[in-house]
Amino acid sequence: MFTLAGPGGRVLLQTRRGALVQCAFPDLVAAAEAQLPAGLVLDGELLVWDSEAGALSFEGLQRRAAARTRSAPTLAAKLPAFSWCSTSCRPTAGSFCTCRMWSAAPAWRPCSPTTP
Repeated sequence: MFTLAGPGGRVLLQTRRGALVQCAFPDLVAAAEAQLPAGLVLDGELLVWDSEAGALSFEGLQRRAAARTRSAPTLAAKLPAFSWCSTSCRPTAGSFCTCRMWSAAPAWRPCSPTTP
């Protein structure tokens, strides 16, 4: 997930294979747009929680990733997405850092940040 440089930059969410899936995860995009600085690049994993099963759900993640714009908000309410980010950098600021972050829509919470 990354934002474009500059205020109000659009958040993009990209899979390992390069597909853009931000329309399928409106909850994470909204949290990122509201709380993360422009130009930040995050590398991590998306997780989906199945509240009925009380566990992480790979099937739920697949359903969320395949969701169309119209069905995405309904799935987001039923199967909330979280992002565990292992690295981040801000290339627009000319500096790179590494940190571990646990993020959960609607609040991004850093934990154990480190700098090189």
